Amino acid sequence: MEHLPVFVYGTLCSGLHNYEKYLKGHTKKEIPAVTAGRLHAAAHDRYPCLLKEGDLPIAGELMYVYASRYREVMKHLDRLEGYNEHDQENSDYVREKITVTTSEGESVTAYIYYWNQPDDLGAWIEEGSWRKYIATDA
Repeated sequence: MEHLPVFVYGTLCSGLHNYEKYLKGHTKKEIPAVTAGRLHAAAHDRYPCLLKEGDLPIAGELMYVYASRYREVMKHLDRLEGYNEHDQENSDYVREKITVTTSEGESVTAYIYYWNQPDDLGAWIEEGSWRKYIATDA
């Protein structure tokens, strides 16, 4: 596996609950970034589902994980996202390489987790920001 940053757009964003559990203290740098796609809430509203089909801006962050912790962190993220590289068809999310744009305008290759199940899509998040969506939901 290449040592690439991970683009996160939901519960793994800084300050949110899965960030605290899986990424806090394991990153050397975190940079705001955007990609394109179509963001939905899961049907039960507990986490987002990003579809690569779509061209709306999706807000997130690039997480640069320390090299010494990279394999372990990615193993935990794969498990969290229900991703199995040997059974991608049945994985909840699939991990792919994409190019994202940082807040400084730089293009960076990163891993991302895309929703892989056709069902369980809830509300479309038009503004493309999970953080804004959960803030207005409160």
